[in-house]
Amino acid sequence: MTKQDIRDFTRQELAGTLISLGEKGSRIDKVFNCLYRKGAESFEAMEGVQAELKAKLAGLYSIAAAPAVEKRVSKLDGTIKLLFTFPDGAKAESVVLFNKKTVSACISSQSGCACGCTFCATGGLGLKRDLRPHEILAQFAACRKEAGRAPDSLVFMGMGEPFMNWANVKKSVLLLSDNKGVNFPQTKITVSTVGVVPVIRELAESHLEIRLAVSLITADEKQRAELTPMSKKYSLREIIGAARYYTDRTKKMVFFEYILFDGLNDSPDDARKLLALVKDVPCKVNLIMYNPNPGGKAYTPGRFEKGKAFQDIMVEAGIRTHMRREKGTDIAAACGQLAAAPEAS
Repeated sequence: MTKQDIRDFTRQELAGTLISLGEKGSRIDKVFNCLYRKGAESFEAMEGVQAELKAKLAGLYSIAAAPAVEKRVSKLDGTIKLLFTFPDGAKAESVVLFNKKTVSACISSQSGCACGCTFCATGGLGLKRDLRPHEILAQFAACRKEAGRAPDSLVFMGMGEPFMNWANVKKSVLLLSDNKGVNFPQTKITVSTVGVVPVIRELAESHLEIRLAVSLITADEKQRAELTPMSKKYSLREIIGAARYYTDRTKKMVFFEYILFDGLNDSPDDARKLLALVKDVPCKVNLIMYNPNPGGKAYTPGRFEKGKAFQDIMVEAGIRTHMRREKGTDIAAACGQLAAAPEAS
């Protein structure tokens, strides 16, 4: 039987485990500190923890070997893409994006993805497996190292659908934000979903302070069904209803992500369809030009002029709308391009 990685415990879970072993407060804090602040990669490396306790923990739990990491750097804008290969061979990618004054880290929640969106390179892989909390935190640590400091924001917009691995993503958020560990603010974390309605509602009822982004992709129900199979399970009406419930309960705005495909969903009529859909939801809309990927269907990226006209219609109606500038396209690091593929030699 495979031992559970001890780094998958939240501080409360770790405390419960150690208390059941007869341990008390100060030792619990030392173990947690070694794992999450000092990044101990073995039980032996836990400084200040008694040898007897180290041996006891090693007999019950594991600390997996660090993933192998391959790095690519964009010649266009300095974006860094990291390919992680975990000990069992599962792969995932993270991206570090540099803006004028800020740094963002984009991390993965799954190896592959089950959603099957036809425009997304990750969707073409299918789901390999969910990532565990310690594997998510390993991505964060690597991104922080590459950035030279803690990022200003963290987004779960890499490989996978975070709300289909919600138990592990939620644990990773709790671990990242624990003030005795990484101490990264929840208010700087955004989780993006294609629209898993029950989890949107669960998030609305939770005490988590993370931000919600929903990938609408398009405002046309039939069109969306062709672009993402998830639409067969949750309709746009249900997704917007869940997003409205989230904003009502949390008093926070939701981010809607809309992908612009040339000639498909970028006309003034399409803008008015989107406006009708979101006009009564406190939100910000991010317009994203489709990024081609070799394994995907043959779509054409939207054009700037049409995108600007689309944006103008939304803004004139009072909806905050931003045309996102994609980065790292030359290293397949932009939205929809992550395929966990090593660099060709």
